[in-house]
Amino acid sequence: MPIRILIAEDSPSVRTALRTLLEGAGPWEIIDVDNGAEAVAKAQELKPDLFILDLVMPVMDGFRAARQISKLFPNTPILMHTMHWSQQVEIEAQKVGVRKVVSKADSMLLVSTVRQLLIPEQPPSLPAAALTTATQTPSPDLAMPNLAPPPAILAPSEPKSAEAASDKPESLANGTIGDAPAKSA
Repeated sequence: MPIRILIAEDSPSVRTALRTLLEGAGPWEIIDVDNGAEAVAKAQELKPDLFILDLVMPVMDGFRAARQISKLFPNTPILMHTMHWSQQVEIEAQKVGVRKVVSKADSMLLVSTVRQLLIPEQPPSLPAAALTTATQTPSPDLAMPNLAPPPAILAPSEPKSAEAASDKPESLANGTIGDAPAKSA
């Protein structure tokens, strides 16, 4: 069965654009509705793998829909897609179960975020053979790589004169800037 994505968006043109964008980006089944109440009803009926909710919708807004959906499906990712993105919206959305808020101005971020939420990256793991090889004591027959000797520790040299010991560059120590003598004020 293909991965199902439910989109709740009140603008028909935005819904169509999202459907086209997502269908071109992956082998996903797209279901779309025009408000949060329909999203909750379809969620119970179809059990989607991911939700994309608009924030401002009639009947039920994205926050209320996300709250209900996250109670029904706590492990299913919810993404909010809104033109009202702000840090405050992001914080409030996370409180109701939204995992990520994406601005409608950044559709390429939407696709990459959908992929990330559907297929979270697993930490790389070493094959079992590599683990046993890495933990074994090397055989005396194996040659050890040549290691460079540590650098010699040099004793600090004594300054040659009082001028050389100064922290100031030579031009400042002798009152010149560049080739010209410094002007006195």
